[in-house]
Amino acid sequence: MKILYITEATGWTGGANQIWLTSQELIKRGHPVAVACRPEGDLAQRLQKAGVKIYPLRIFQDYDVFSAFRLSRIAHEFQADLLHAHHPQSHAMALLASYFRPLPVIVTRRVIYPIPRNPFSAFKYRSRKISKYVAVCQAATQELILGGVEKERISVIPSAVEINRWESAHTQRNHLNGKKPAIVTMVGHYAPIKGHEILLRAAAKVLREMPQTIFRLVGRDTEKLRALAQDLQIANQVEILGERSDVPELLSQTHLYVMPSLMEGIGTSLIEAQAAGVPVVASEVGGLPDVVDKDETGVLVPPGNPKALAEAILKLLTHPQEAEKMALKGYEKVKRMYSLKVVVDQLEELYKSVL
Repeated sequence: MKILYITEATGWTGGANQIWLTSQELIKRGHPVAVACRPEGDLAQRLQKAGVKIYPLRIFQDYDVFSAFRLSRIAHEFQADLLHAHHPQSHAMALLASYFRPLPVIVTRRVIYPIPRNPFSAFKYRSRKISKYVAVCQAATQELILGGVEKERISVIPSAVEINRWESAHTQRNHLNGKKPAIVTMVGHYAPIKGHEILLRAAAKVLREMPQTIFRLVGRDTEKLRALAQDLQIANQVEILGERSDVPELLSQTHLYVMPSLMEGIGTSLIEAQAAGVPVVASEVGGLPDVVDKDETGVLVPPGNPKALAEAILKLLTHPQEAEKMALKGYEKVKRMYSLKVVVDQLEELYKSVL
């Protein structure tokens, strides 16, 4: 199978990471993969370093007919058997390109935003030229159905993690027992829906009970949170680290991982934390309940509730044995459901069924 991935992404996002991971695994299995994307940015650079062929494609908006025709020519040059679009604008481009060069089209939906109800969205989502949709979680599936997509055209295939990358962190965490102060970590670029402010307000409550606790914020633009930390008078206990390449090492030092999102798809960084053997607390929103079995592999709290989040953090920090039992169950679930091999097995079967 020759698979052409399409994306408008340039920065390093969860979706970009999935393109990078799954394309390499498919190539290892003997399936040629190329990626049509913007030639600038982190994604293109990392793909080229990994030996994945890229075709320059600049998508400026939905229904960009020129880009769609260019995409059809790329598909012809690569001799693609199918198109797999990974982001919203590439979804529209793949659909239009299939009119110039008839090919099966698969679209991945990673977000849980409601699908707009207008003629353009109706055409984009309901077209029979889209062979299959990949929803990364049950919440994404429901939004597709509400948007008019038939259930039989949707396959639930989650995001993958490279288990081997997190094994060393898992092993190193065995030496954390009894080490103080406790470190609570959140990894993710700053955006209001990610819930950073909720975490800082919860941190202020936690620090009244456990004043030595350290809260680490890792990710692009997290520097914007310094002012709030100062206003809450907790700046001395909040480490704002910005974008980092040593996340496995940081997780090996972490007692508890928190994802307080107000809206979230699958939450890949949450899965990665579990792959590293870290106990987790997350909002009960979007696809996060798919990842965390409530009170089994982690704790789920109502979104936007600093008090509930603080109580959950204190519960796990003060009951480390219970937290580690949950973490072990979470790690086993990740290996079973979210490892790169398991996810690419599912993609491979989907591609075969479509062809």
